[in-house]
Amino acid sequence: TMYLWFSFFMFMFAGALALGIRAEPFQPGLQFVDPENFNSLTTLHGLIMIFGAIMPAFVGFANWMIPLMVGTSDLAFPSLNNMSFWLMIPAAILLIGSIFVPGGTIAGGWTMYPPLSVQNPSMAVDMSILALHILGIS
Repeated sequence: TMYLWFSFFMFMFAGALALGIRAEPFQPGLQFVDPENFNSLTTLHGLIMIFGAIMPAFVGFANWMIPLMVGTSDLAFPSLNNMSFWLMIPAAILLIGSIFVPGGTIAGGWTMYPPLSVQNPSMAVDMSILALHILGIS
């Protein structure tokens, strides 16, 4: 259930980013954020929805259903499962914190393809790639 709660909170955070993204083109002109920060909000929204909400939700449902299907009370390696969960929290903090790094934000899209992800040589891109690696390990 910890995975499902984590997924829920990340879904709510990414939903708040989506509201900010949708509020900007509501009227012509610049309302809330400049174009660079708009792209970084879009990138962060996509990364959080995929790696912070959908993937942990799948793991949470697997942690709930596999012991029921096998007929046990817990998974085979509960400490490994615990380590996997507790790695996600610093990775999510690192991913969210990458938007506050001075010198530019991450604006490469949720796929992080090189033409967009290398146009801004800031530490935010490195932080987000490290966060994605940690989320992948967990």
